[in-house]
Amino acid sequence: MEAIVSAVIDGAKTVLKFTWSRIKTLSEYGKNILELREQFGNLMDKKLSIIEDITIAKMERKTTKPQVNEWLMKVSRAEDVVRPLIEMPGMMLQCWRVAKNLDLVKELNSTHFETVATESSSPIIAVQEMAVAFLVGQGAASHMKQLLEILKRDDIGRIAVWGMGGIGKTTLVKNLSNELYFSSPNSFDIVIWVQVSRSLDLSTIQSQIAKRIHLKVEAGDPTHIIASKILRRLKLRKKILLILDDVWEMIDLDAVGVPSKDPCCKILLTTRSLDVCRHMDVHVSFQLNQMSEEDAWNLLVHSAGPVLDSYVIESPARKIVASCNGLPLGIKALGNSMRDRPQIELWRNAHLRWRCSSPLFKNIEKEIFGTLATSYHFLPSKILKQCFLFCSLYPASFSIDVAELIQCWVSDGLINESQSLEEAHNYGVALVEHLKDSCLLDQDSEGTVKMHDIFRDLAIVLSQSQELVYGFHTQSGLPFHQMPNESSKRVSFIRCRIKRLPKFPVYSQLTVLFLQGNPIQKIPKKFFYNLVSLRVLNLSETRITSLPRSILCLCELRSLFLRNCSIQKLPSLKSLCKLLVLDLSSTHIKALPKGFGSLRSLRELNLSCTPFLNKIAAGSISGLSSLETLYMSSSSYNWNLKTGKNRGATFDELLSLEHLSVLQIRLDSVKCLESASFWLKKLTRFDIQIRQWSHDSNHYVAKHNKKRLVLRGVDLRLENLQDLLYNTSSLDVLTCVGMCQRHLLSLSSLFPGNVS
Repeated sequence: MEAIVSAVIDGAKTVLKFTWSRIKTLSEYGKNILELREQFGNLMDKKLSIIEDITIAKMERKTTKPQVNEWLMKVSRAEDVVRPLIEMPGMMLQCWRVAKNLDLVKELNSTHFETVATESSSPIIAVQEMAVAFLVGQGAASHMKQLLEILKRDDIGRIAVWGMGGIGKTTLVKNLSNELYFSSPNSFDIVIWVQVSRSLDLSTIQSQIAKRIHLKVEAGDPTHIIASKILRRLKLRKKILLILDDVWEMIDLDAVGVPSKDPCCKILLTTRSLDVCRHMDVHVSFQLNQMSEEDAWNLLVHSAGPVLDSYVIESPARKIVASCNGLPLGIKALGNSMRDRPQIELWRNAHLRWRCSSPLFKNIEKEIFGTLATSYHFLPSKILKQCFLFCSLYPASFSIDVAELIQCWVSDGLINESQSLEEAHNYGVALVEHLKDSCLLDQDSEGTVKMHDIFRDLAIVLSQSQELVYGFHTQSGLPFHQMPNESSKRVSFIRCRIKRLPKFPVYSQLTVLFLQGNPIQKIPKKFFYNLVSLRVLNLSETRITSLPRSILCLCELRSLFLRNCSIQKLPSLKSLCKLLVLDLSSTHIKALPKGFGSLRSLRELNLSCTPFLNKIAAGSISGLSSLETLYMSSSSYNWNLKTGKNRGATFDELLSLEHLSVLQIRLDSVKCLESASFWLKKLTRFDIQIRQWSHDSNHYVAKHNKKRLVLRGVDLRLENLQDLLYNTSSLDVLTCVGMCQRHLLSLSSLFPGNVS
């Protein structure tokens, strides 16, 4: 009986609880419907914002994340249910549906996405075509045939192509890769090319492999974690060819993550050392010897061109080829330097120069340097020779930014600084192209060049010889071990793992100091006192947060690079009256220092990617009377503020800069540009984005657009854009209010640019 009573009581409690919840829901209907309207409005705003981000991501060829698409579908379904509820108020019968959907909308609003899209991954091509000169001569064709036969053998897993520097190892193997690409694309599931170079770095090797197999690795992952990821990914392939170019010491392939002992993986490496072949346990060591006399002659004819059709020139030319000892790199460099030179005297002199330069390279691969130095000696000016030697300040196989290199040449006095930036840059590009045409520099990626290891070795030997007084000292890419001589003029310690700067003695002649890429955290207070002649200082990618006041002693300084530092505050730079270039991009700088407007010689100022910059004192920009280039894309500074106690620099100061020709900037509104039509016409290139500042909104700066305008969130019904658009060659319109077909037709008729 008690059990029955207990059951009845429990049932009654359940009924009462259910009834009470219904009554409560009914009583809170008014409150819930108001909150639902608010939450639903927030959800719609969030949906529009995410759709906008997806639109931008698609323009950048990114792929929307699946969880974002799923969220949007849920929002769409919720919208179909909720909208009728909030548009039909007063229906008390809907109170329980209102309460239920309020919880759903709250849940959708609470969802947060760090990013809405990922980089699109294109299909992995088995073999990639490589840019390389064609093989010349019967010997090279024979080598190619032998290597292809070796690769087909199942019992050979590791092959080494070895020989002296400049003998053509890389050229042969690149042509081999192209042969696989054109004739046997199915021989391997994937062919992976890795550039190793002299300073062995496992993480660099891993990053190249990961990029090739589309494997995403997180920054800061230890090498053994990345190795595990690479190993798992490679084991999915049935047949792999890994090409390791320019190996200088043994590589622990297991530590890299390469299944080197697996029959599915073949290793092909190039090296100058037979010891490397032994330590790498290769099965076949394929030695490249010097070219035959006839092959060497054919290569010279191929490089020098029709000038060798002359019977008179053939005799001294064959003597020069014989002196080259069949070294392809030297023959090609010599041929290019003598191309279109029909005077017999020049060819005789070339042979004499080579013979006279040999003692200079005693015991330092003189067969190679004696040949390569000919291209150096035939450079037509001392300026070109110093520009070539200057490139040795960068580490081996380093991608040298051409624009920055030219800035250094100007600042160091190799190019006349009295020219405009554009004139100096054009002249610098001509110098770079001359060095490339002479095979003393190689084209790297767009806007960068690199110096071949052999030519860098040659440049270092030349710069240190007694007959030259250019004062170069470089330890780039190697651990710091030696102080430069007091007579040194250009010193480079790029990526030398320097944590604490040594006390520098008096370097009265030092003009260039490269310290970028070192984990330096602090610069000693008196560090710059003894560097009074310094003209170029690069502290980029260090960990410094401030500069000592002794930097004010650098009265001759022309270029100061602080890119990608954690620097937050600068001392007054007022005394640096000769400064031409200042790079503060990607720093934590919060304000420009007092007296900044006194830098009347400054021509280029880079403040791009400065998310903390919020203070530029009035007059700081208008005082830069020589400024020609200003980069401020992705900077948080607000140019539109004109009021307040601490009134800052306004856009009017930019309008006063008579020499400004290149501008990249973000503005909060278009108002300040409405009366700037004539000023915009004077600019040769600009990239202007009209949008509100946001920390998580990076702006891609197009390199090739001459005059680009980006409108984001602008009310087209209120703004007068006609004059601005007349001066624009490319226009991007994103989420602008009032956009319709009529506006598109109007925009298309205003200017012959691109509208997206």
